[in-house]
Amino acid sequence: MSQTFRDHVADWFRGNPNEWHDGMVIAQIGGCYAYRTRISECRTQLGMTIDNRLRKVGDRTVSEYRFVPRSVPVQAALFEGAA
Repeated sequence: MSQTFRDHVADWFRGNPNEWHDGMVIAQIGGCYAYRTRISECRTQLGMTIDNRLRKVGDRTVSEYRFVPRSVPVQAALFEGAA
């Protein structure tokens, strides 16, 4: 089974945690017209925490994203709560 654009974006974020990246870089991975949708899918379908910030660089507004991994895996937290 081949990977989807969403999977490519998710893998890329996981390989670059806690680092801010220009949306144009992510657009090259997730598709230039749908990278925001791929980020949204990572958030909603995969439960990933992905922050967004906007900043001005000259006349351009740069949209940047970063993946923030959970400190405790969800399954581990659920297991500890059941004990």
